[in-house]
Amino acid sequence: MRGEHFRLVGEPPDRLWPGVIQALEAEGFQLRKAEQGRGFILTGYRERSPDVLKKLRDIGDLSGARDAGLGRVSELEVTYQLFLLPAGDESTRLKITSEIDAVDRSEALYLGPGGFQVIPRRIPIPSRGVLERDLMRRITADLFTAEETLLLLGEPGVD
Repeated sequence: MRGEHFRLVGEPPDRLWPGVIQALEAEGFQLRKAEQGRGFILTGYRERSPDVLKKLRDIGDLSGARDAGLGRVSELEVTYQLFLLPAGDESTRLKITSEIDAVDRSEALYLGPGGFQVIPRRIPIPSRGVLERDLMRRITADLFTAEETLLLLGEPGVD
């Protein structure tokens, strides 16, 4: 499914959990929510740069964005949801989903002499799956050796 990526990992969830948390923190993510009992992690990032629209084209499907009212994109916000789901006694199904929001700050409300209020508009953008695969690779690289990563993810660059 678009915007979702999963792998079967040969570790039980309770042993895999601390490694995933550590890997996310090593990659610079701040955890917004982490519930080990439910096997759920929420994290993400915001990006503001001159190339934000180019990046958005690479990671999201913009086909319906103009119809939804997308104007000038000033930033994007990505929210990841990670699920560590038991898959038997000694395995975990690691699932990563993402939500991408393009933020358009081109509209302003005139409040009177000298007063303007910028009104940010959030437009949800369907993911192409690029972010989820990239995060899976980054977590896997932090958790496993190169040989284990090759066995888990397959040939580099091929999914």
